[in-house]
Amino acid sequence: MRTVHQLFRSTYDQHLQPVYDRHNTIRRLLSTEKDPVELIIPQGTLDPASIDKHATMTSARTVLNAFNAALTSNDVQNLANCFYEQAYWRDIVALTSHLRTMEKPRVVATALLQMVTIRGLEGKVEIMGDPQFAVMNPFMMFIDYGISFQTSSPALACAGKMVLLPVKEGDQVAWKIWVLSTWVEDLIEYTEKEELLSLPGRSLNGNNPIKSDVLIVGAGTGLMTAARLKAFGVENLVIDRNANISDSWAKRYDSLKFHVPISNCEMPYKYYPKELQSPYRLSKNDVAQHLQNYAKDFHLNVMTSTTVRATVFSITEKQWTVEVEVARSDNVKTIICKHLVQTTGLGSGKPNLPLMKDSHLYNGLSIHSTRYRNVHELRERGVKTVAIVGSANTAFDVMQDCWEAGLKTTMVVRSPTYIFPYEYEPDRYLGLSKAGFPVLDSMDPSVNVLHHLFERGGGHYIDVGGTELIVEGKINVRCMVEPIAYTEAGLLLSDNSALDADAVIWCTGFADKNVRETAKEMLGQHLKTGLLQEEALDPEGISARLDASWGVDHEGEVRGVWKRHLNMENFWAIGGTIQHQRWWSRPMAQQIKLALEGVLPPAYRGTPDLGWAA
Repeated sequence: MRTVHQLFRSTYDQHLQPVYDRHNTIRRLLSTEKDPVELIIPQGTLDPASIDKHATMTSARTVLNAFNAALTSNDVQNLANCFYEQAYWRDIVALTSHLRTMEKPRVVATALLQMVTIRGLEGKVEIMGDPQFAVMNPFMMFIDYGISFQTSSPALACAGKMVLLPVKEGDQVAWKIWVLSTWVEDLIEYTEKEELLSLPGRSLNGNNPIKSDVLIVGAGTGLMTAARLKAFGVENLVIDRNANISDSWAKRYDSLKFHVPISNCEMPYKYYPKELQSPYRLSKNDVAQHLQNYAKDFHLNVMTSTTVRATVFSITEKQWTVEVEVARSDNVKTIICKHLVQTTGLGSGKPNLPLMKDSHLYNGLSIHSTRYRNVHELRERGVKTVAIVGSANTAFDVMQDCWEAGLKTTMVVRSPTYIFPYEYEPDRYLGLSKAGFPVLDSMDPSVNVLHHLFERGGGHYIDVGGTELIVEGKINVRCMVEPIAYTEAGLLLSDNSALDADAVIWCTGFADKNVRETAKEMLGQHLKTGLLQEEALDPEGISARLDASWGVDHEGEVRGVWKRHLNMENFWAIGGTIQHQRWWSRPMAQQIKLALEGVLPPAYRGTPDLGWAA
């Protein structure tokens, strides 16, 4: 006869479901959608001159009144009639308690009515601010306005947007909802309070075990998650293997500067000082100092020089027990928490080094870009010629660094590279193409910046001037070839040509994009506790239950980050650029707070099956 614990574990395993986030690609999704050109407004549908501020508000109110009436009467047909034929609803936790994007009027209407009933819509959806009428061209125009509403189960203050398109109905023009977006603005009973960030941190000396609501593994940009949680009154602890909070940035190459405006790099609750605002470009030292100040000013609980030795998750208690080693004190501590957040930098930690033959033959220096610091270190080793493998942001930075120091530099461009200018200039890349560089820009229908951010994790260059060195012939390029082996003096390329260089710097990105693999490594060994085998999950069992990360699912939502996992409770992963983490740390913190209070609803993962009527 099986024990109660064995039955519980068996039931738990039986409820494991296939990975919800079925893999798709952004470019495949776009190719199966209607061509955006088909969204043009037929000529004569609407005279833009007839739409003034009053008409814009009247049109917005007319749509919202019909929308509210259909919600109140639970009328799926009337609600579907509010939407444009190619309609979308994107919800961020507000109604689905998940990250969802649904399309088609009937599907959206059915799901909305289901969720509104379950969540308990309080009153009506209201217009927030002044609706705006925008004319993109004679064939594309829309009305855009904010909305607000509240729910009772759980009690949420929500916001959103409606984007309307004009449709000809007989002699009249009707406006239909093209895009509906909804998100949580605040938790009514557990509001976000910035003043909590001024409270002192806790003393961690001598405490063993350390109990906390949340354990965050990885400082750096993980500090944003810590601050978000503290503002919601959630006790949390950050651990990082580095000796200093800012080492994830401070240890990068000396010439590193951001290729994006400062607004893309801001962190919640604390802005960079005025003298560091655009057009100034942030350096790695600016970011490192900001992280130090961030942790200090908000009194965040951080343990540095700390690595995870072993982990176990209790299925029955839904609790993590993590054993960590603090290097500087040669001390082992145990941390007990309800939720664990991985912020170790998915896609930016483990170097991707292509396998190469005959590495023993090469007499020069071969390093990944993560080991490159400055040209001075190269010169100390007698380097006069450099081969840079790669053609994205880091490759161009290192290339420019080497050229400015007088090193003979060659870039190996293995494939066409998506390049877009920091500032727009017509025909900017004609010269680059003539120089033989295989450039892709936004005029090419095959490229998409979201593909590079969420699927490739890079592979693009925001041009801050590096391409001019190639156009002017100051940098040699070997294009559309792959290094296949080392020689005594450098590299053998796939076209059977040789490239001699005293140093090879591999700017080839990272290989740690799959949270299933990185989590297993991060969580260490199986922590032996008093739990029965049937009650516990070890790192291998935990990682096997995680959703795959990065890329997109069948709805176009990014997989495995910023949200709950289908088969693993109380585990969260966050990654991406600073801008992404600034935004997504908030809904993640909201969900964790609701879960700790016992009022986080199950994630709505279904889609109404309406057959032909969809």
